Parts: sequence; structure tokens; C-alpha cells
Amino acid sequence: MTRRNFTRNQKEQIVERARNAEGKVACERCGLVLKQGAWEVDHILAEALRPEADKQRKITIAEGQLLGFCCHRGEGGKTSDDVKRIAKAKRVYNAAHGLKVAPQKPIRSSPFPQSEKAARRMPKTPLPPRQLYEERKS
Repeated sequence: MTRRNFTRNQKEQIVERARNAEGKVACERCGLVLKQGAWEVDHILAEALRPEADKQRKITIAEGQLLGFCCHRGEGGKTSDDVKRIAKAKRVYNAAHGLKVAPQKPIRSSPFPQSEKAARRMPKTPLPPRQLYEERKS
């Protein structure tokens, strides 16, 4: 299923909902007054964490929120938290359904003896360095 996005009309309604008493747009998470364009409309619950049954119906403005860059991006922001929660949800799902893949480790055994052919391919002992410049005869 594809990600459900808010329509332009729904985004406008969310922005109007986020206006404070003075008519200025404020972050719905921390209440910080935002300047024009310093905000994004985001899903309250990340789409990747929603059950498939929820994704079948149309998205509403109640499922969105207006966040400033103060709360949405960067360290400790909602997006970084969502990424961590989505990764954990995938790990839990895979472990519960037996899809967990063991990490690749090298085979532990004693080394095999080298064949004659491989020994011939091995680089020879390096030659001594050449003199790059000729010495001038005085």
C-alpha cells in the first residue's frame, strides 16, 4: 500500500487549526510561533506504523499535525524518533515470523593447505628499487 498524503485543502485546514489567538502559526507540539515556511504538516502516527486496515480509508486532518523544524527535524525530532520506532517494529515483526537473518560470520576451521597453482600465483619477492636518476659524472 502506498503512503497516504494530505491534500492541499487538508494542509490548509491544519494550518488554520494551528493558528494561535494572535493569528500566527504555531507549532502544535511545543507552541513556538513560526515564521512563514518554517513548518511542515506531518502524520501524528507514522504511516509505516499504521495497520493495513487503517491505510484503506481516506486520511483526515485529525491524523495530521503542524510541526516546526524545532520539533520535526534534527536530533530528538519526531522524524528521527519515527525512524527508530519503524526499525524496531520491523525487527520485532521479523523475529515473530521467523524471518530474522543471522549475521554472516566466516567459517571457523583450520586453513587449508595452499595448492601448487595458488603458490605460483603468489607475488614474487620484490626487486630492489631502481635508481630513478642517473648520477652525474663530474
